Amino acid sequence: MSTRRAIVTVALGVAVSLVSAPAGQAEAACTWTKTAWEMPANTNYGWLVGTNGKYAVGGTGYWQGGPNITNRRGALWENGKLVLQGVEKPNLYDVNASGLVVGQDIIASKWVGVKVARDGSATVLPSNPAWESFSADLVNNAGDIVGTADVGTRETVVVWPASAPGTYRELSTPDVSSLTLVDVDEQGRIVVDTDSSTGGFVRDTDGQWRKLAAPGPGGYGTPQAIRDGRVVGDVHDSNSYAAAEWNAQGALVRTIRNGALSAKAIGGKGTVGGQRYVGTTRRPVLWRDGVVVDQLATVSEFFTVHGISDDERTLVGSEGMPAHYTCTL
Repeated sequence: MSTRRAIVTVALGVAVSLVSAPAGQAEAACTWTKTAWEMPANTNYGWLVGTNGKYAVGGTGYWQGGPNITNRRGALWENGKLVLQGVEKPNLYDVNASGLVVGQDIIASKWVGVKVARDGSATVLPSNPAWESFSADLVNNAGDIVGTADVGTRETVVVWPASAPGTYRELSTPDVSSLTLVDVDEQGRIVVDTDSSTGGFVRDTDGQWRKLAAPGPGGYGTPQAIRDGRVVGDVHDSNSYAAAEWNAQGALVRTIRNGALSAKAIGGKGTVGGQRYVGTTRRPVLWRDGVVVDQLATVSEFFTVHGISDDERTLVGSEGMPAHYTCTL
């Protein structure tokens, strides 16, 4: 993306609401306890864009109702504590478990991809002079950075590999009218979303892009996260919607219905976090193999899961303000 067109999330792994128990014993359900995150003074709204491990990037501002948020500023949190705030530029897009932040800034009237230091200063990534603009949108824990570059009317996906500092690779890119980077996993697989009539794609380790399969005529899949080659998101057609899971080749593994809206993140033990309708109320939920394992009764209905800790005992997300919920038994 040349500018951020959608909130994207980097999967932490989903915090499982159940704790493993010895064979023959029932698993004990969690009570989820909320911790609100530190916010700057004179703000009443916050959001997350990228999160992984103990770090998260997003933004803060003041909301008085309606579509507009004033005094918008970027922010970096560490374990819910603000470590960088009040950043108007550069834009902060993602962070990995080592605290490496990536984003986009304007240098000499040109949008460029950057790495961002703790004081908010930006270092421009190496680039091709033919690019009219470019961005750094995603980073995994290995330090691989993924972004896009604009050349004419085309967007090209670019990787700055951690194994070869100072270099970049321009990847073949799906022939679509618009493209939004969504997530990258630790093996370097990438998922993107495109226009609504086409849906999402996954790029496997073989370098091939494959369209996410969807059921029904005119259906399309929208990815939200990828972990170890497993993609989650949602599927839509003209008559229905459902949460969904795919493999790294884009094949549909399962759809989750019964009010399920979307899967948002994946845990280290395979649990999926997302949203579903309970009656007419939209609520967060955890699934495993397509079956609800925790209805998150002690979690606010306004909470959206953005990621979950590797030990699957912490849900990270937002409910108008960034927060996390911790599992206690």
